[in-house]
Amino acid sequence: MVIVFLKKPALWFFSVLSLIFISCAGSPKSAALQRGPNPQTAPYEAITLNTVTVLSPAQGKKSPQMELSLVLLEPGGDDLLRGLLYDGLSPEVYVDHLIRDYEDVYLDMRTQMGESADLPSAVLNWTYEETHKVSDHSRLQVISRQKEYYTGGAHGMREKDYFVIDLVDKKQIRLQDLFLDGTRAALKTRVEDALRAYSALEPGAPLSTGNYFKDSVEPSENFFLTPGGINFYWDPYEIAPYSAGAVKISIPYGDIQDLLNSRGKFLISQLK
Repeated sequence: MVIVFLKKPALWFFSVLSLIFISCAGSPKSAALQRGPNPQTAPYEAITLNTVTVLSPAQGKKSPQMELSLVLLEPGGDDLLRGLLYDGLSPEVYVDHLIRDYEDVYLDMRTQMGESADLPSAVLNWTYEETHKVSDHSRLQVISRQKEYYTGGAHGMREKDYFVIDLVDKKQIRLQDLFLDGTRAALKTRVEDALRAYSALEPGAPLSTGNYFKDSVEPSENFFLTPGGINFYWDPYEIAPYSAGAVKISIPYGDIQDLLNSRGKFLISQLK
C-alpha cells in the first residue's frame, strides 16, 4: 500500500477522507523491484515495479484494488540523487516507507473514525504512478519526477518536480545560483508577464482576471533549463484551479540576461 504525499493541505484533507473506507490488508511489499537498462533514463539503470494490491480481502470480489506502477532511477553511489529523489534512502527502502507511512495514517484514521460501511470497488479503486526521466545537457542534467494518482474523489491528481543538477560541482541548481542578488522583484515581474502571455491576458492585466488565484505569483523553485530558456512549472491548484491544469511557462534567456549572475550565464552557456 502506498500513501501519496500531497503538496497542498486542502488536497491532503480530501484524500484522508477517502482513507477511512479502505481496509489495510495486503500490500506490494513482496513484489520485487525489477532492474534493467532504459534509454530514457541513461546513464542510470531503470527500476520498475508493476503490481495490483487487494485493499480489502474481506470484501471478496467487491474489494477495491490499487494499481501501482513505478519507473525509478537506480542511484548507485550517487548520494545527491538518492537525497533528491528518495530522501537519502535506497529505492527499496523508499518504497517500503511509502507503504508503512500509508499504513500508519490509515490505522490512525481507523482508530479515530471507527468501522465504515462497505462501498463498491468501483468507487474506491486507486492508482498510483511515479516516473523519473533524465535529460542531459553537457554539464547540466535535468531530472523530472512525475506522480499521477487517484485515491478517491472527483478526479485524479498529477504532480511534477524538476531537479537541475551541476554534474561537475555535484549540486542542485537553485534560482539563487543563477540570478544576481536583489533581482527577485524584477524576475517576479517577468514571470507574471509570461503568465499573462500564457493565458492570453492583456499586458498589465490583473492575473486574477484570468484563471489565477491571486494577482501576485512568485517565481517557482520548480524550474528547469533548456537551450531555449528557463521554464517554470506549477502543479494544479498551486496558482490556478484544477480546471486550468498544470501551468508551465518558458522565458527566453534574452529576456532575463540583465538579471543573471556570472555563474548563471556560464551554466546557461553550457546547455547543448
